[in-house]
Amino acid sequence: MSFDLGVWVGAGPITADEAFRRYAAWSDGDAVPGEPSPETAAFYDELTSVFPDLTAENYGTSPWSEPLTVSEDFVLMNAVFPRAGEVCRAVLELARRHPLVLFDPEP
Repeated sequence: MSFDLGVWVGAGPITADEAFRRYAAWSDGDAVPGEPSPETAAFYDELTSVFPDLTAENYGTSPWSEPLTVSEDFVLMNAVFPRAGEVCRAVLELARRHPLVLFDPEP
């Protein structure tokens, strides 16, 4: 099982339904890959300096259940439950710092 989160560049308030729609579309691969924006690139760089992205070499020690999904305006993350608390705290702090919208798709 994993604990899923997403962050993205946001221009203003949106409804919970719209946030879920965006997250679901991106999770299904409906986003066009592109060079990460400065905000998402900085978020990714800082996050992976603390919690390196999942690779074959760190599979047993990584907090991620699958590699991070990075696109132009968003980053999707799937953390393993034993590490979800520490990952969530770091993601929240980094999302505030960069500033990005943080979304938890679980009801």
